[in-house]
Amino acid sequence: MGAPVVFGTGPISVDDLVAVSRDDAIVVLDTAALDRIGAGRAIVDRQTAAVGVDAPGPPSRGPGAGRVAPRTATLDASAVEERVVHDRRGGIGLPLSVDRARAVVAARLAGWTRGASGIRLETAVFVAELLNRGVTPVIPSIGSVGDGDQTHLAPVATLVIGQGEAVLAGERLSARVALSRVGLAPLGLAVHEALAFVHHNAYSLGVGALALHRLGALSRLADTTSALSSRAGAPSGLGERGPAFDATVLAGSPSAGTRASAERITELLATPVRADGARGERDPDGLRLRATPQINGALADEVTAAVLLVEATLATASDDPLVDQASGVLRSGGLLHGARLARAFDGLRAAVAHTAAAAERRLARIDGGEVDHRETGHRLVPHRLRQSAADLVAELRVLATPVVATGVPDEAADDPASFAGTSLRLLERSTALLADVLAVEAVVAADALGPAEHDEWSVGFSVAHAGLRSAIEQEQHGQQLVAAALAALGVDRS
Repeated sequence: MGAPVVFGTGPISVDDLVAVSRDDAIVVLDTAALDRIGAGRAIVDRQTAAVGVDAPGPPSRGPGAGRVAPRTATLDASAVEERVVHDRRGGIGLPLSVDRARAVVAARLAGWTRGASGIRLETAVFVAELLNRGVTPVIPSIGSVGDGDQTHLAPVATLVIGQGEAVLAGERLSARVALSRVGLAPLGLAVHEALAFVHHNAYSLGVGALALHRLGALSRLADTTSALSSRAGAPSGLGERGPAFDATVLAGSPSAGTRASAERITELLATPVRADGARGERDPDGLRLRATPQINGALADEVTAAVLLVEATLATASDDPLVDQASGVLRSGGLLHGARLARAFDGLRAAVAHTAAAAERRLARIDGGEVDHRETGHRLVPHRLRQSAADLVAELRVLATPVVATGVPDEAADDPASFAGTSLRLLERSTALLADVLAVEAVVAADALGPAEHDEWSVGFSVAHAGLRSAIEQEQHGQQLVAAALAALGVDRS
């Protein structure tokens, strides 16, 4: 368990969400956040008290279609709120993993700290305690069209009121049993709280944060596998680096990712940059290494841009309706549309496909006849393993098709839905496939390099080689070998 993460009025980072979701870090709601949440709720209480809200009126249309306008009636407020939540429980598919579900809860809680949701203090504290005591709602993976992740958030509200299911210490239980085991009693929802739960892009933001964190690690892993392939594929076995890696040349690149990638590969290879490369001279390594920092760096740059977008969105009040503390009224708008998130996830899938295709081409150089290591007798990896990488790259190219270009209008409005959740789900699939492609590249390169280490190798290169050789020499095959390679390289595939 990591250090506590403070959810306050300041920014919430992707790393914060990862710490809460994957490392089970304790969540602390600071005083400023509690004050802001309380002030937002006070506005809702004043408005609903003035009109005697207890039940829904006719459905509204437009950007907030599906919401209900309040009117005086005899129905109990909590029963009305439960009905609103129940109507959003339309998700299907396999449940999200625990870390993903926790990310959804954490992102919704982070949104409440902006004070624009109208949630009660006790409800926000209750949800923080769900995270801190390890009670995770069972959330179906499919259903959001990206304009408020309602089907993903309804199960969170359902758990709070003691319905549905939850996971506690790896066991799937009824909500009431899970809450009871950790000393919590279900809460009734007050007026407006159902909307405060479900009208937010918490799935796209929370699970998106986890996906971006993994992709950042894989963009760096691509530098490691590039260095391994370069050394294994170079005729001399030294993995030379041409003038494209010269510091003066790199300084002219506008891409921070390209410069960082080149620096990592340079450090791993620990070989001097050749002084040749004038026009007309052949670069023995070709574009397979020379363009690697540009390709890997482009992925890193797009991950960085997407992280900034997610963090900026987490830092804003993006509820609908929005409790405007400045004027003391609730305002409706289209802030839930996930177009920017969808486009960012779409772009990342294209970058992932490009990075994986480059890795597969480097594999071809090692395993396709340019450098034949089979005569040395130390080949343990099946020769046809590279075909699996080619298969994955073909799928990645299909997954790179933009979702935003194929979306259909939301049936309740004329605006095309963003399908940010769909785009994210495909990005997660692409991320897993990229991890497999890089693992195949790494084991094929380590197999070609043989068991012996060399004095000129850097520490980082030697460590990567040793871990991979250990996985290879256990004579594992297929997905077991891929998983062992990723573990050796310190990367999580899931």
